[in-house]
Amino acid sequence: MVLDDACMEGIRAEAYRERRDMSSLVNELLGEGLRRRRERSPLVFTLPSFSMGQPRVNIADRDELERAMEDA
Repeated sequence: MVLDDACMEGIRAEAYRERRDMSSLVNELLGEGLRRRRERSPLVFTLPSFSMGQPRVNIADRDELERAMEDA
């Protein structure tokens, strides 16, 4: 694994400030990041809806539906 120099410097400084080893700090930070990513809710897409007026046929009524389809 290769970390960017800026990340490595930030980890080194944070570990020094907290007086702990870099490995435990990296493990903690990665664990927090992975937990946050798992907890994130999936994207929700909202599709547009349009008023189409009153239905002309009750699609639950098979006979009415057949008559409407024959007339079309």
